[in-house]
Amino acid sequence: MKSFRSENMNPEVPGIILLSHGPFAVSLVETASMLFGDAENIAAYSLEPGDDIDQYRESFVKTLNEFPEGTVIMVDLFGGTPCNQVMRHIQETEQPLEIVAGMNLPMLVNAILSRESMKGKEFSLDCVSNGQAGVLRVDVEGFLSDDDEDDE
Repeated sequence: MKSFRSENMNPEVPGIILLSHGPFAVSLVETASMLFGDAENIAAYSLEPGDDIDQYRESFVKTLNEFPEGTVIMVDLFGGTPCNQVMRHIQETEQPLEIVAGMNLPMLVNAILSRESMKGKEFSLDCVSNGQAGVLRVDVEGFLSDDDEDDE
């Protein structure tokens, strides 16, 4: 089980916990660190083959309990093991949590930049909106045709 956790704790800033199959969650945080440096209150837990599911859940729940209220949990895939482990935790504790499935880099980048101004449901809805907005088709044909015009 791989995990990444920034030691920068700020009780005023909602946390972001990323959970994934394989190294995706940790890699997203490492990539975001290239852009922003070590951000506060971010943790990532990658579920690797052979990992103990209960230990995996205990690891992210420990971090969740240390992070401020309004923290958002991002998972790679709705219905996958990481998501199901969060749902199991909610079922056992009746703790309402905000979960966003389908995490991506645009979602994480915006979450890091905007979380000081929002938390909880508003924060998770903003994450979804920005994650969706970050998925688009690049208009290569338009780019190439604009380039051709510059050559004339």
